[in-house]
Amino acid sequence: MTILFPYMARWSSAHASRFYHLLTHVAELGHNIYVIQPPSRNSTETNDIDVDLRTHPNITVITLNIHKIFWNANFPLEKLIKKLYFTIRSRKLIRQIINENKIDLLYLYNIPQFIYLFRCKTKVVFDFADDLLAMFEIELGITKKNIIYKIAEYLLNWTIRRSDMIICISAPLFEKVKHKNKYLVPNGSHINNINSEFGPSSTNNKFTIGYVGAFEYSMALDQAIDAAGKLPQFNFLLVGAGRDYERIESKVKNKNLNNVQLTGAVSHSQAMELIKSMDVCLNLFYKTEVSHAVSPLKLFEYLSNRKPVISTRLNEVLRIDEGFLYYGDTVDEIVENISYIFDHKDEAYKKAMLGYQVVKDKFSWEKIAHNFLNAAKNII
Repeated sequence: MTILFPYMARWSSAHASRFYHLLTHVAELGHNIYVIQPPSRNSTETNDIDVDLRTHPNITVITLNIHKIFWNANFPLEKLIKKLYFTIRSRKLIRQIINENKIDLLYLYNIPQFIYLFRCKTKVVFDFADDLLAMFEIELGITKKNIIYKIAEYLLNWTIRRSDMIICISAPLFEKVKHKNKYLVPNGSHINNINSEFGPSSTNNKFTIGYVGAFEYSMALDQAIDAAGKLPQFNFLLVGAGRDYERIESKVKNKNLNNVQLTGAVSHSQAMELIKSMDVCLNLFYKTEVSHAVSPLKLFEYLSNRKPVISTRLNEVLRIDEGFLYYGDTVDEIVENISYIFDHKDEAYKKAMLGYQVVKDKFSWEKIAHNFLNAAKNII
């Protein structure tokens, strides 16, 4: 099978997205992937920060040529306009690749990509990886009464109807979609090369609370900082970057929190190594319509490293939990659970081992890639 994936972010980004992991595992199973990406732009979003990220030999990454002045410029609705522009500019290239390489499947995931569906000569899968309309409201402040929202809603529904298959990242999104060929394809984690040792792995003899992921509007990192202020005896290691990084960094400095370390953007392999040094991992979100529908990539990566996890109570997280998580919706609840885990390590690591086993059985990228391919074969 040969798949064409027009990506609106950078393939080798600090984010190491769902698409990167899923399609890399598809490539490892012997299939060919073509990725079209825009050039790097002047942005602090993790999707746009390039890091050293392995690209499989079966994956060909092509960068579309876009004028730097426009691509790096800042203006109202910049993100939306640039995504639409990239889609329009790449349409000719998409057709060329489809005609020259016998593409079996065009893999889409965002609203502006409706443009690719006109006169499309190949099968199409649409990945419903985020609640896109809710993101419109939160990121752009566009209400449901706004004409832009109504157009986006129409185009999203049209794209879903026109696609041959829909894959949904979570049950809340799966339930929203009406399509005869829809499948639940969650996020997951790598299972290979997990240390056989079980339990805390901090080498500095100081209990470490960790977070790995984006510093963005949906992540409740203020809770982690406030918890650190109440627990000066513990280390807090926050790994990642994003649009909210500078604000969080300033807050740490203003509070004079010597027990908080920020790493900035690191490669995915570095982030996975840092998880090994953590004793408790945080999966913190602000509760919104968007976050309730996420399948948090970091959650599976924490669990695959056999770490106790404290999470915000989100609909999809609650659905997949089989008794391996602790919950913290407030700073006080997070602090209470950190202290509890510290005092009850045996219980905490039994939960962590249960979480690891669930990820191994149900949420390994290898299994997810197989499930995706089996679903795709039904339409090709």
